[in-house]
This record gives sequence, C-alpha cells and structure tokens, in this order.
Amino acid sequence: MKTPLPLTAVAFALCASVSFGADTAYSALRVASTKVGRDSQNRVIELSGKGGSPQPFIWRVVVADSGNGNGCQEVEVQRGRIVGQRRLAFAPAGARLSLSAIQLDSDGVFTVANGEAIRAGVTFDRLDYTLTSNNQAGLPMWKVDLFDGPSNKTGSLKIAADTAAVLERSPELALTEEQKRAARWSKPGQEYRSVPDFFHRMWKRTEKTGYKLKNWANGYGWTADQNPPIPEN
Repeated sequence: MKTPLPLTAVAFALCASVSFGADTAYSALRVASTKVGRDSQNRVIELSGKGGSPQPFIWRVVVADSGNGNGCQEVEVQRGRIVGQRRLAFAPAGARLSLSAIQLDSDGVFTVANGEAIRAGVTFDRLDYTLTSNNQAGLPMWKVDLFDGPSNKTGSLKIAADTAAVLERSPELALTEEQKRAARWSKPGQEYRSVPDFFHRMWKRTEKTGYKLKNWANGYGWTADQNPPIPEN
C-alpha cells in the first residue's frame, strides 16, 4: 500500500525524467494567445489538462470567438508549441474567465492537492486539471481530480484560483474530526501553533497531573502499569 509522502518524492522524480519541459497553465495560456490573438485573455472560457504528474503533457484552451457570436475554438498546447486546433460545436458552460484574477498556477494547484492528500491519507499518481469560472462574474476556480492506477479515482477538489482556498473536498479528502483536532493542537515537544494552542497544552498538562494525583489518592500508585490511561488531547 503506497503512502502519500513517498508518493510525493516519486512524483517529483518522475517529473524530472518524464514530464521535463511540460507547460504550466500560465505557459499554455501565453502560447495559445499567440494563435488566437492578443485579446484572447478576455475570451478564455476553459483550460484543462489530463494525466498531470505533476503537469499534463497537453493543455487544452477553449477560447470564444471575438465579437458577440457563440462560436469557440480549442487550442492544444504541448511543450511550448501549438499541436492542435479545432472548432467546437458547443461551448463549455460558464462565463469567460477573468485571467487577471488568477493567482494560482497549476504547479501551485499540485502543491495544494498533494497537501490535502497527505492530510487525508489518500494516494495518487496523476491529476486531471480544469480551470473554469465559479460564477457568472468569471471568478476562476480549479477543479482537480486525483487518480491512482489505471482508472481508480481517489478524490477531487475545488480550489479558488484567486486565493488558493479549498472550496470543496470530495468525501475521500474530507478531514475527520480527529484530523481536524490534530491539525489544531500541537503535541508535547512540538512548537506552539497559536495562543489558544499554548493554553490548551497548559490545561492538558494540569489536567494530566491532576488525573495522576487522583489515581494515587485512590490507591493506584504511580507506576505506569497501575495507572488507568490518561486522556489524550
């Protein structure tokens, strides 16, 4: 059974040999704009790429035609070059993207997704990316699907492209109450994470001392094998 942390090292090692030269989303958008005109940054509807490890080999950029028509075209970008272009019969749903609002490139999306997978104990070996608008105002949003093996989908995320905030997690990536508590409170020997964390540690130390004194007063003594278990954080 693979674990998320070693997978991270494997993914980056593969990146160096297999995905060398793969474009990030920003790079693909710049290349696509050379084909469909400088004003294309105002006409992008969707950007997608499949099988990223961490970056996909091909990005597909859907751009609306200039003017008020409903036509659009899809441009395929691979390693800094346009390798395909075709017209689409139907435009994807959603407003045109506000590219100036995008602060999170696809390499940052991978970092967010990998961190979420580690926290949830989920493994993956590739990602499918889709950048689209979150609402009619054109606020950009990443949708990321995680896969492990030929067809095993292990989770999905929606991430705000302007703030990098995780907007939605699939059940596989949702944190349990225990995981949320572990993320909030530090353990003895670790650095304090916040002022409330400091007081929480102090309270737990006092509580455990009082618990031991109570056990001693009740005749349990001080040895570990005689003391009932002390409550954890």
